[in-house]
Amino acid sequence: MKRIRLSVKVLLLGSFLSFGLWSAQKHEQVIKDYVNSEKAFQRINPELKAFTIVNIDPSKSLNGDVVGIQQTINGIPVFGSSANVLVRQDKVLSFADTFIKTYPTSIKGKQTAAKDALVVETANKFNALATSKNSEGKEAPIKTHLVYFPNGGELTLGYQFNVEEKGTGNLWTVVINTEDGSVLYRENLTLSCDFHDDAYGHIETGLPAGEQDAHTVGLPEYLDIQSNKINTNFVLAPDNASYNVLPFPVEAPSFGNRALLNNPWDITASPEGWHFDGTTRYTNTRGNNVFAYTDEIGNNTVQFSPDGGAARAFDFPMDVTLPPQNYTSAAVTNLFYVNNKMHDVFYKLGFTETARNFQTSNFAAGGTGNDAVLAEARDGGAYNNANFQSPAEGSVPRMQMYLFEPAQMQNLFYNSPSTVTGRTPFSKTAQFGPRLEGNPPVTGDLALPVPADGCTPAAAGSLTGKIAVLNAAGPANCGFAVKTKNLQTGGAIGVVQYHPNSDTPIPLGGSDATITIPTIMIGRTEGEFLVGELTNGSTINATLKYDKLNYVYRDGSLDNGVVAHEYGHGITNRMTGTGSNCLNYGTSNEQMGEGWSDFFALMLTNKPGDNASVARGMGTFTSSQATDGGGIRPAKYSPDFGINNYTYARTNGMKVNDILGGFLPVTRADVHSIGFVWATMLWDLHWKYVEKYGYNSNVLADPNSGSARVLQLVVDALKLQQCNPNFIQGRNAILAAEMAKTNGVDKCLIWKVFAKRGLGVNAAPGGLTGVWQGFNQPAPDLSDQVENFDVPAECNTLAVNEASANTKGISIYPNPVKDKFTIKTPSGMDLSGITTVSIYDFTGKLVSTERINLNKQTTVNVNTLLNGAYMVTIKGSAIDYSQKIIVSK
Repeated sequence: MKRIRLSVKVLLLGSFLSFGLWSAQKHEQVIKDYVNSEKAFQRINPELKAFTIVNIDPSKSLNGDVVGIQQTINGIPVFGSSANVLVRQDKVLSFADTFIKTYPTSIKGKQTAAKDALVVETANKFNALATSKNSEGKEAPIKTHLVYFPNGGELTLGYQFNVEEKGTGNLWTVVINTEDGSVLYRENLTLSCDFHDDAYGHIETGLPAGEQDAHTVGLPEYLDIQSNKINTNFVLAPDNASYNVLPFPVEAPSFGNRALLNNPWDITASPEGWHFDGTTRYTNTRGNNVFAYTDEIGNNTVQFSPDGGAARAFDFPMDVTLPPQNYTSAAVTNLFYVNNKMHDVFYKLGFTETARNFQTSNFAAGGTGNDAVLAEARDGGAYNNANFQSPAEGSVPRMQMYLFEPAQMQNLFYNSPSTVTGRTPFSKTAQFGPRLEGNPPVTGDLALPVPADGCTPAAAGSLTGKIAVLNAAGPANCGFAVKTKNLQTGGAIGVVQYHPNSDTPIPLGGSDATITIPTIMIGRTEGEFLVGELTNGSTINATLKYDKLNYVYRDGSLDNGVVAHEYGHGITNRMTGTGSNCLNYGTSNEQMGEGWSDFFALMLTNKPGDNASVARGMGTFTSSQATDGGGIRPAKYSPDFGINNYTYARTNGMKVNDILGGFLPVTRADVHSIGFVWATMLWDLHWKYVEKYGYNSNVLADPNSGSARVLQLVVDALKLQQCNPNFIQGRNAILAAEMAKTNGVDKCLIWKVFAKRGLGVNAAPGGLTGVWQGFNQPAPDLSDQVENFDVPAECNTLAVNEASANTKGISIYPNPVKDKFTIKTPSGMDLSGITTVSIYDFTGKLVSTERINLNKQTTVNVNTLLNGAYMVTIKGSAIDYSQKIIVSK
């Protein structure tokens, strides 16, 4: 039997490849005909119409093929110039492109023998590894791709490749000039999400708060999961397994309890279950979709992966009131479950092999494969964060989940006198200087510096052996790191800075590689107490240390919303444009990735019985907040403007300081807050769909529910939008997906939702530059968005479909209506069969529906409707009519 299945798979593979070749040739001609006939391409140079097909994704939900094409000149791809095309029955239904349409003023560059040297030189610039790892996990030269890079009307020949930054784990896509190696383009593929409530809190210091660390992306040498071979030894008989986890829609331990799940996979999405990758049957948390393990060392090697034994029984104890070392197996199991569940849910929504999903084996269903997620629990590189790195299809993505420090964590411990030893001040650590963790504790007497503000160097030797205490406030040129460096000059062995106006300390941002002493922040009340005691002559001896084994952290691997958010980055990166380098905030400052990820997390954690009045905070568990806490975004998610009044115009001025590549100070788009505005719009759209089609917290339970419809719509739109879309293009992709699916039934509903938040017909994004060199730059492109609340004219009134041949002689009377109306039809009309009479309010919400036989009944009762304007639609085998009515009692 197994041999027969193998033969069938081989035949299927051959058939798939043959069909794919035929389909590509067919689609190529259809798209060529479209390009040559469309007005947008009529006057452009014929050379700019050249393209190659890079991907074909048969979409069941869109009832057509989504064809990805890449613009080429002289047969060489033009970087960032591509299109996604929906083709159905040899017709183009949607075409979203970023093609250059003005012939370049010059096309320059040539290849030389110095390519390898230029790649190594670039790696050195980025403090990166000069090699990559091949399919066997061995060192190999970095692979490059030849592209034309457009810049200022010119095309420059370049090499595109990825380099892995040492010690930070950032994976950079770069394009360099083929002749001199100058960097034409850089993009960090590691998306750091700052899932904590003080991610953007800071005192004005002139220095950036900074991103949390993200760590290396190289594939461990012994993880042979990048084989280029297509495995055809499929048995299609999943091994039984059970998992004690927090099952969706439970968001985190604070929201609900764990449950023991048996074989929770979807057989369509994971035909071999979760523990077989086409080659090996695993008994630990590894399989075709994800390998979950701990990396507490922070060097991207497998530290621990729990084993469920031959029965694959992953049932481990968990008590989150204890330090996390007490429930490691349970946490990694939950991380494994959520990654697999996200894979399966979004597979059913269209994130399949041909849509570039994450799988080791693609079961001969198309795509490249060899790219299951490496999910690292408790990454040792940082705290209070999570990130996801999504390189192009066929390259391994990496999710890094961190521990979240307690909201009240102690780093300052008093040793004497006895009058202070009972005090437990809470603190935050600095992002500069040596970490307290992993280094010996620092003990010394506390001292006040001179000068007291620390803004100029302390006298040499004045603080020798002392731990300095001072106010953290200072002018723009006297940031946290500046103060510490000045105190270090005076001989201090540690620094305690206290918040000038709050008892809630924050992480101290900044950077200075010459700082060799640790720094913490405490609250104002404790700081002022110490200043008072020291001023009065008291001697206080204290220790700065990181008491890791006794801290009760929040484990990011147990926050299903956080994990879903991170996986969401992988979905949107792989499904937008060409599947890589198409969600870059530097190219489009309206990069909505954070918004889609929040929306996906919200949709997967909707509870049964929720409604539009339930406001949602994001990341409350990891932030040590109550379940109804505000979360980590500027406001809770809610369609109620009294709770969330953010509109498109509020994206103006959303910018932060950052250090790009570890050395370049920049002002850039605040992607987290900008994404929050986009997710707010999507969240509103969800509840409008629910009003019309009903609610279901399980998005796979009823595909006709409003919840399922809107999530499917958003996923479909990802496939249709162009590379680096802005808000307007993201909205248009949703409209295009809806048009392709229903021919516009809900078009006006969608327009009204977006227009309510300022993304109406005449909204405009302005300039799209997202990165400006230097801190605190004006960055005009980050403040020129124009909001608009208009909808298309056809949606502005309740239109009447009176032009159709089958509506002549039909009318509704009386109008205005009091309790009931009568449907008048012309004599001789075929009224056989059932006619559906639907009534919608002015927002598009269905408020009444009735199925009648017009030969027997022509009146419809509306006595339950409130006074106002409504739209009545009448549909039957020979009738399709709409009329506005006014109910007035």
